Amino acid sequence: MKTLAVLSQKGGVGKSTIARLMATAYAGVGWRVKLADFNVKQLTSVDWAGHRLKNELTPEVPAEAFANVKKALTQQTQYDLMVFDGKPDSDTITLEIARESDLILIPAQVTLDDLSPQVKFAHELLQRGVERSDILFVLNKTLDSAASIADAKGFIEAAGYRCAATDLPVKTGYQLAQNQGRAINESQYPSLNERADALAQEIIDRFTELAGTKR
Repeated sequence: MKTLAVLSQKGGVGKSTIARLMATAYAGVGWRVKLADFNVKQLTSVDWAGHRLKNELTPEVPAEAFANVKKALTQQTQYDLMVFDGKPDSDTITLEIARESDLILIPAQVTLDDLSPQVKFAHELLQRGVERSDILFVLNKTLDSAASIADAKGFIEAAGYRCAATDLPVKTGYQLAQNQGRAINESQYPSLNERADALAQEIIDRFTELAGTKR
């Protein structure tokens, strides 16, 4: 079983949005996928999966709450991929997830107030044994400003990390889709779906590349 994590020490950066996108993208091409929700108090991804099931959407993306990674990994024979939707402000669980993940996605917004702590978080993962190559930043909730996006990417890359070329803008269509149990590439707006699909493909390509280097 492959493992993909979306992690952050900050709340509100869009972890669940990206986790749902990737779980749905892989499930859509026939992978057996499980979404592991580590925020056991809010259960945002578990609730989202419930809305998806209620609205009879396909592909199915089962989600379950977990308090620790070891319990989640006991299901490794049942799935091809487990997507970890991490818990903010939890050093122990976050580090445990990171060490068990083949690729770690770190979402960030474009302001320095958001970028700086996310980069520091990535540095902490390195200090605790995570490989730099296993980390990919994703810019989320961006505004219509090429300059701010370029500046944010430059900040991340100057710190020594990869950043996905495709960013996710703040759009009501993305919010409405998720309210219905859909991923952001399943909205009613083709242009938004294309943007989300482009990001998903970037992540899939990086995931595949890393898998090849670790054989």
